[in-house]
Amino acid sequence: MSDQLAASTVRPPSFREMGLEEIADSREMRLEERTLPAAPRHGVTDLRDLLVVAERRPGSVSLVDTTRHERVGRVDGVGRAPHSIVFHRQLPENAREGAYAYVQSRQGWVSKLDLFGGELVGRIRAGTSGRAITISSDSAFLIAGYYNPNHAVILDADTLEPLHRIPAHAVDPDGQSIASRICTVRDVPGERCFLLVLKDAGTVWFVEYDDPEFPIVDEIDVGRVLHDGVFSPDDRYFYLASQAEDCLYVLDVRQREVVGRVPTAGPPHPSPGALDERRGLGITGTVMTDAVTAWDLETGEPIADIRIPGHGMFCTAHPDSEYVWGDVIFDDTDRDNDGVIYQIDPDELVVSTVIDTTEWADGRSLHPEFTRDGDHVYVSCWDAGTLLVFDSSTGALTAAIDGVETPTGTFLGDRATEP
Repeated sequence: MSDQLAASTVRPPSFREMGLEEIADSREMRLEERTLPAAPRHGVTDLRDLLVVAERRPGSVSLVDTTRHERVGRVDGVGRAPHSIVFHRQLPENAREGAYAYVQSRQGWVSKLDLFGGELVGRIRAGTSGRAITISSDSAFLIAGYYNPNHAVILDADTLEPLHRIPAHAVDPDGQSIASRICTVRDVPGERCFLLVLKDAGTVWFVEYDDPEFPIVDEIDVGRVLHDGVFSPDDRYFYLASQAEDCLYVLDVRQREVVGRVPTAGPPHPSPGALDERRGLGITGTVMTDAVTAWDLETGEPIADIRIPGHGMFCTAHPDSEYVWGDVIFDDTDRDNDGVIYQIDPDELVVSTVIDTTEWADGRSLHPEFTRDGDHVYVSCWDAGTLLVFDSSTGALTAAIDGVETPTGTFLGDRATEP
């Protein structure tokens, strides 16, 4: 293939490239380990109960104590539109080591936060349109994926120094060599490697992080317009969304192959995950569709498309809750009233309760997140600048937390124990 022809098939191209030296020049370390507090200043002794809330417009995050339902701090300077948040794998209880979270913003910054003092330790920018970040199983490395440039960058999780850059060029399902956006990255449990999803190439790469060269050691050709995904309860399978084909591909991460395909009611959006291990049931949200899809975790067969009261995006479950919770970002009946969340009864596979959140906060509500004990669900009210807290069983309002600004994603410290 000629260079001119190859260039014409690249979609979507990076607007510019960034080498490791340029990335390293953006690194800003603001606090040293020896200056950080030795114990939590906010009173949340078990950081698994600390909620980190992305605040889209100001480029900050708020910290919330989910045991008292109180906002206890804010960290500024993480970059416009914080998108993904991950935690050190072993969050401490009254111990200094490991009290960190990492935030990637769509503006491209990766920021390291001290969770004891609620301060920005440092940050680095490896591109723009950052969409995915994860941490290795030993908390030694971060990997951040970008839409622009089309690459992933591996960072030292302690110092944020850039260690390796992986350009995302691959052959797409039509046989064309293209640059691809990276939409999802995950640590593969038990495998000492990262999983990278190349959205446009329809490919998954496995990157070994025990080797200092960080080689791509395997790849799987999957499908078209890939997006996010979620691991099965036993960590053997990864359910990966194909938004062009309205399905979840089932990837065996041990054998490194596609082993199944789950048709969905619309373009699937499975993250953060609504998997009920007791019932052997998975439920995925869909994008711009008034239904979610339930499937059998053992057979991979779809069970039902469950009608919901509008177009949603996120749904989630908890092992100690009887209900799956979901949101409605766009209400079919009234586009000016998108404040609807709902409960699904997984035994009956129907929506059992619909809650109009505009009774307490006007505008959009989204991204339900369970507390660690499963007793409550937090919901972001984007336009109102409020977090609503509901009893996860009855749906009754427990608390309303003001003082947050344009809240979107909510990430509980308990996620540190997840793959």
